[in-house]
Amino acid sequence: MKRALPWILATLLLGVGLHVALVYALPQLVMMRAFSLLGTPNAMHHAPRVDASSRTIVRPSPDLLYSDCPFDLTRGPLRVNAVVPNGTYWSVSAFDSRTNNFFVLDDRDVKGDVDFVLVAKGAAIHAGALPVVISPSEHGVLLFRTLINDDSHFAALDAARRKANCKPFTGE
Repeated sequence: MKRALPWILATLLLGVGLHVALVYALPQLVMMRAFSLLGTPNAMHHAPRVDASSRTIVRPSPDLLYSDCPFDLTRGPLRVNAVVPNGTYWSVSAFDSRTNNFFVLDDRDVKGDVDFVLVAKGAAIHAGALPVVISPSEHGVLLFRTLINDDSHFAALDAARRKANCKPFTGE
């Protein structure tokens, strides 16, 4: 037993070390994979309507339209604007480089359309009257969701979501 004890302790220590490393690294690896799948940074991407083969977003709902904007704030702040459709659920969520959700707006929070500036933590910016959202990381994803509350509204909801934009902020 005395000979086995060092091996048992080494195995336990190695297992705990690997577990801690995996728990630390996994969120960043997940976001790096998502970032590579979602498209060009600092631009809007509108996913087709979800079907049985859709898996870019984890567990997508066939009742929702998805749009995303992977962001890279090393290039500067982004101006984000979107049309919020009336009479249905709509939201925008922001996720940092470790998959942490740091910002959410939905149709109950806003009246009219959404327009804000997304900046990296510590960045100096003058956004005028626009609200400023501070990202804890320079990379992440903005995810927009719109509920298709009635199939007869699909075309109008799709047209509204395609007006959403995320582009470099020029101060205007």
